Amino acid sequence: MTSPSMRLVVPHFGPRPAYFPLVVRSMAANPDVSWLLLTEQPVPDAPPNVVVQLCEFEDLAKRIRSHFEFEISLERPYKLCDFRPAFGEIFADELTGYDFWGHSDLDLVFGRIRGYLPAAAFEADKILFNGSFSLYRNTAETAGWYRHEVGKVSYRDAMTNPAAMHFDERAGIYYIVEDLGAPAWHEDVIFDISFRRYRTRAEDPPGRDPRRYAWEDGEVCEYRLQRGRPVRRTALLIHLQKRVLRAPAPDVLTAERYWILPNGFAVQHRVTPWSVRAARIPRGQELLPFYVRRAQRWRRRRATRQAAAAGRTTVQV
Repeated sequence: MTSPSMRLVVPHFGPRPAYFPLVVRSMAANPDVSWLLLTEQPVPDAPPNVVVQLCEFEDLAKRIRSHFEFEISLERPYKLCDFRPAFGEIFADELTGYDFWGHSDLDLVFGRIRGYLPAAAFEADKILFNGSFSLYRNTAETAGWYRHEVGKVSYRDAMTNPAAMHFDERAGIYYIVEDLGAPAWHEDVIFDISFRRYRTRAEDPPGRDPRRYAWEDGEVCEYRLQRGRPVRRTALLIHLQKRVLRAPAPDVLTAERYWILPNGFAVQHRVTPWSVRAARIPRGQELLPFYVRRAQRWRRRRATRQAAAAGRTTVQV
């Protein structure tokens, strides 16, 4: 039986993660998954399954604006996340012929994607509710789901508010799919790394102990110690949650196995209790920049929310 085909639509504008070559390499390791990357910069040596469509952010914003009969708020690339549930309509031409369409982030490294999507997943019309990776069955009905309004969840509100409303995740499309009673599949197959702590810890449920992560021959791995011995777990991808990591060295770029550290990457020579335990040891010189960036991100988001609230107050007056 032929596996269902899938294409992920990924708009990305502005600086790319320093580890972007590792992201592309992990895409290439999934030749049975297609990506459509809309970006203003070329992707050197893009693999055959990554189609690069060069455009400027304003070009894409203009295309998205023309799709709606009301004025949307799309002044910055990050806001694109709230338009993801509408990609099935907006990019209908580019998605023709695929069984499933979806979206993914670029602040991540992929494992073996199909290994974590069993046959039961493809029997559903919605696969996963993560912003970092999510799929929809490619039909006109699912492409229009986002227009269904339930409670306080409204695509008009999400698309006209300048703040990020996370409409593509559990704050939006989840409630719509649930209210429609549409078949959905969601399992814990993604490593979400907390951005609240410097050391690598699981985001949900919160990990009490730091974990060590790696990419090994196409698999994304998590190591933790249990009774003094390393215990290995794998996942569909590792979401690095906007962490700022150093660019990988040439030996990492060609390595079959490498560690994903709090601030960069290193070739993995072997896995030992000590190499896993090393995840507990923070590098002091990296702590301050990490928390400074976190505070700056919080201030930017607060300013955006305040501006949005001020705009609504002006309209009401």
